[in-house]
Amino acid sequence: MGGAISPLLANLYFRRLLLAWRRFGYQAELDASIVNYGDDFVICCRPGRGKEARAAFSDLVVRVGLMLNDEKTRLVDAEADRFDFLGYTIGRRYGKDGRPYIGTRPSRKAVSRLFRKIRHETSRRWLPKSAESRVRELNRLLRGWGAYFNQGPVLREYALINRYVGWRLRRWLVRKHKQRGTGYRRYSDKYLYEKLGLFMLPVRRADLPRAKS
Repeated sequence: MGGAISPLLANLYFRRLLLAWRRFGYQAELDASIVNYGDDFVICCRPGRGKEARAAFSDLVVRVGLMLNDEKTRLVDAEADRFDFLGYTIGRRYGKDGRPYIGTRPSRKAVSRLFRKIRHETSRRWLPKSAESRVRELNRLLRGWGAYFNQGPVLREYALINRYVGWRLRRWLVRKHKQRGTGYRRYSDKYLYEKLGLFMLPVRRADLPRAKS
């Protein structure tokens, strides 16, 4: 794990790289822009210029005393392939009219990480706690995840998460009260969402922020 100062150092070094990228004319010459968050970055350029952009950036990295991680760096044609960046999978998608476009979707890894957190918050270790305390923790996770992952078509992932969190909470309630069965009859949706106040991610396009799909 990195130290507490690592994010600050990453931003300081990356600022130097971004300034050099523009100052030395790479951005204009290659028509290539860099998007970064800390030391995670993507270089967006025209088709066929990827190798040049990678070589130029690698040279800049060496100049400031660093080294590009070749294992984590790859060239991607977004028209034909997809890649993950900051929790999103980016690549070719198709609209309702069948027209292709470059868009985003929450990555499988991002959904899996949320599932692991939900599983942790509904594990046996929390059986002595109240149902209300579990719902508060689950709501915190769901609201935070939904606020970040609201770009592009997200309803499929939202529906999957809603089903999973409902199943995990019912299972936890059954275990807490030493009951049998799945809990679907005893703990209905109305009980979970109205009685306990469980947060539900939007299920309709009209309910998404700014009507995103």
